[in-house]
Parts: sequence; structure tokens; C-alpha cells
Amino acid sequence: MNLRYSILVLMAFLLASYAASAQKGSNLLQISGSVAIPTGELSKVADVGYGGAIKGLYGVGQQAQQITLEAGYNRFSVKNLPSSVKANYSTIPLYLGYRANLGNIIIEGQSGLAFNHIEGSGPSGTVGSNQTAFGWALSAGYIFRAVELDVRYQNSESGSDTQVIRFVAVRLAYNFSL
Repeated sequence: MNLRYSILVLMAFLLASYAASAQKGSNLLQISGSVAIPTGELSKVADVGYGGAIKGLYGVGQQAQQITLEAGYNRFSVKNLPSSVKANYSTIPLYLGYRANLGNIIIEGQSGLAFNHIEGSGPSGTVGSNQTAFGWALSAGYIFRAVELDVRYQNSESGSDTQVIRFVAVRLAYNFSL
């Protein structure tokens, strides 16, 4: 992972820690599920995937805004393989973000670490590869009471094209008040 990305993640964490200490808004815990459509090079080799996440939302300031911390899991099966071979891409994002609530509309940007994994198995055994990469996501959605529906673009940067995981997801989430 590049030093500038590490510094960016550290600065975002410090900013969020400062902002969270002055919180006045609403705090929530969110659980979500998603259907993910691979984009870029991943779309050539992987089927539509699925995922889930848990997110803490910490209200800050007088406006309807929140600092977020999210951990998730997304998985994509590799397509067009012989029946005796199975392979998949997966990513575990750990992202810090900022979320603006504009009435029932939400807009959120996040960045952090993506723990990417590629695994394949067949008659000869199992092989896998892991990589930690800089990742980011942008989301826009609509909230109705405690239910949220959003569209999210997620990207993990990598030195190797075979380990870049990019996708668009439609997410359904439920927000629990804390």
C-alpha cells in the first residue's frame, strides 16, 4: 500500500475522532444487505455478487450529518468455469466516511482499507491470493423511517489489475437508534 494512502487514511481517522468528540446529532447502527454488479475488468470474469455490512453512524454538529465507520463483506463468483472448478473474488472493506442527510436523501463518501481475496479450487487443490488495498466508496440513497435504500459505487485500488475489485451495489439497510 502506498504511503500517501496510509497518510490519507490516518488523517481521515484523526478528523473523525475529533468530530466524534463534539457529537450532538443522532447515533445509529446500520445493518445492510446488497446485490453487487461488478464493473471494469472484474465484470469480464465475475458474476453479479452479494454482500452485507454493519455500520456505525455518529452524529456531529448541529446539521444532519454523521461520521461513519463501516465493515462489510462482498463476494463474486467467477463465471464460465468448468463444473469441477470453483473460484471467487471477495473483499472486506473497512471504511471511515462522512454522510450528509438532506431530508430523506443521503449522500456519503468513504475511504479506508479493502482486504481483497481471490480463491480457486479444483481437482488439483486450492489456491488463493490476498491483498490489502486502498479503497473508497460513494453512495446516494433514500431513507423512509428506519429503512434505507441506496446505490453505492465501491473501488479498491491495486498494483495488480487481477485484484482490483470495483462494483455498483444496490443496498437495503435498517437503521437502529442508539
